[in-house]
Amino acid sequence: MDKFAARFRGGNQGTEPTRLESDNITTPEEDKDDHEWDRPIEFILSLISNSVGLGNVWRFPYLAAKSGGGAFLIPYFVLYFLIGAPIYYLELALGQFSSRGPATAFILAKGWRGVGFAMIINSVLCMLYYNVIISWALFYFISSFRTNLLWKKCGYWWNDDRCFVPGSENSPFTVNGTKYNCTEAQYLNSSMYACVPSTGKDVTATEQFFYRLLLGKSNSFEEFGAPQLYPALSLFIAWIIVGACIIRGVKSSGKVAYFTAIFPYIVLLILIIQSVLLDGAIDGIKFYVIPRWELVAKFETWQAAASQVFFSLGLSFGSLMAYSASNKFKNNFFRQMCIVVSCDCFTGIFAGFAVFATIGYLSSELKEPVEKYASASGPGLAFITYPEAIAHMPASSVFSILFFLMLLALGLGSQFALTDVPITSLLELFPRFRSKRPIVVIITCIISFAISLPFTCPGGIYLFELLNEYAANISMVVVGFFEVYTIAYIYGFNRFMNDVKMMLGKRAAEYYLFVTWCIIAPLLMLIITLSNILSAKRMTNNAGGGFDAYVYPEWSTIAGWCIFIGCIIPIPLVFIINCFREYFALRRRDIAKPFVRRAHNNLSEDNAHSEKPTYLEAVTQNNSPRYDWGPKKEANWNDAYKHLKEMQFNDERTHQELHHLRSDAYRNPSFQPDSEKFHSLNDVVQERF
Repeated sequence: MDKFAARFRGGNQGTEPTRLESDNITTPEEDKDDHEWDRPIEFILSLISNSVGLGNVWRFPYLAAKSGGGAFLIPYFVLYFLIGAPIYYLELALGQFSSRGPATAFILAKGWRGVGFAMIINSVLCMLYYNVIISWALFYFISSFRTNLLWKKCGYWWNDDRCFVPGSENSPFTVNGTKYNCTEAQYLNSSMYACVPSTGKDVTATEQFFYRLLLGKSNSFEEFGAPQLYPALSLFIAWIIVGACIIRGVKSSGKVAYFTAIFPYIVLLILIIQSVLLDGAIDGIKFYVIPRWELVAKFETWQAAASQVFFSLGLSFGSLMAYSASNKFKNNFFRQMCIVVSCDCFTGIFAGFAVFATIGYLSSELKEPVEKYASASGPGLAFITYPEAIAHMPASSVFSILFFLMLLALGLGSQFALTDVPITSLLELFPRFRSKRPIVVIITCIISFAISLPFTCPGGIYLFELLNEYAANISMVVVGFFEVYTIAYIYGFNRFMNDVKMMLGKRAAEYYLFVTWCIIAPLLMLIITLSNILSAKRMTNNAGGGFDAYVYPEWSTIAGWCIFIGCIIPIPLVFIINCFREYFALRRRDIAKPFVRRAHNNLSEDNAHSEKPTYLEAVTQNNSPRYDWGPKKEANWNDAYKHLKEMQFNDERTHQELHHLRSDAYRNPSFQPDSEKFHSLNDVVQERF
């Protein structure tokens, strides 16, 4: 037995064991993996396409108008600088250094792998309902290839007797927000017509096109119904487009990014030039930029700004890590980050001018206050307000085609990144499928389409809004908090900056990152999360589109919070499970001490002190990197990661001997090889700060 123990400690003697695929630190296939960007410009354009999405066109302008106009820009820029940019840096750096996606990158702290799994859940939920919006844009885009747009007038089979066209000669006359039961000519000739304020709920042709033809919206969540033809067919085509564009990974999506990243800016520029020349455009722009300072101090404004920063940049979804994992190790991601973050930050503001200039024109044309159209949220702005404005423009079909093609380009760029996250994660967790990526992509898109079908039901819009409120919203801030905490406090700020230095040759933006990662960002995210939870209330829909004001049922609130918990539950769950695994692994090691010398796993500063209780040592092990943490490719095993070469040389024999040890009377099914360390691992830098 002593001879066996000596052999185990030495690790360099004995016969050559059979190599197990799962035991390797890396594989030759990984070093030869050509799943990399062809050109750095494709990576930059893909990041721009991912970050500059539909949220920049409707979400940012709406939140800006709702939260104080120009005053909204104050918390937006503050949070962008103190939270958004630092986390963007973190995700790009972590993905590029490890060449891993969110599923495996967080082995840098074994107990915190749940952060990566939470990112995947956020990404999957957002991916499911985000492609529904793309399917709506696709339906409008196809419907735009007509001389007369279908939402430009009433009289179609989906219109009812409440339908009217704002601004037409026969439409009800409106003045100062009050609608009368007569036309403008009749109102002006009041001696012959008894015009009184109308009590009927007239509905515009644009609203009926969206709610009645496309969505077939029901009156309540409970009237859910079955999938409908037009939205289901549009969703099916949308998933075909997504699957076709990402089937070869970054090799195909990188090429598509030339279009999805550049084309929206061309259309936005055209729309701004066209919009600012319209009558009333200046009123909309004033409403957009003039601050209402009393709203800046409200928590709701800061919550909205934080949500927009995360959603706009694509933080906490794992897509940034999945994209940067395909970079070359020495790629200058810091310079690329500065370019992309600047583009994303100012695109929202840029798009706001186009949107609110159009809203100003529409309100002037229809003699309605700007506030009425500025209050349209989410899909209402893109699929009701803007089509209404386009219908009043000359060459409306041309502008409609351009606008909805722009929405498709914006949406697809983000959808590619979101869909790539679960696919990349599956290929990382099951390496045997790497050569079968096209099959994995096809299966993922088919399953995603099937799961998304409920959104095409009459009550699907209520489910959509529920997910939009609770999934990938405040949960993104929670995941972002644990991202920063894991890097700055568990793995160690200093260690991570040394990893950055291996890639860039310098500790780029070190002081800025120290202040934000270690102090300001965690504190702000914690305050925003707590204030959001404490101020939560039941969801409601305002009256509009021919529907009465609606209060969501109680059970939907419970379901929403269950969705929120489901988005973040992997973080504590994985930590607890791994703690127990480490604990039982250490107990097993203690039992085996007569045969195997105790592994040197403790931090160097702990070695001079008395032995820790097993449960405390289990927590320490839970917060330490896994034995194979480091750059994924052997060519990058330098500096503090030279020990990985020795481990690769010895891993076959060691795993074989561990296999023999597991076969004896002390077998424990929770045993984890991570607790068995090599002497060379003591050379790894252990400092936290």
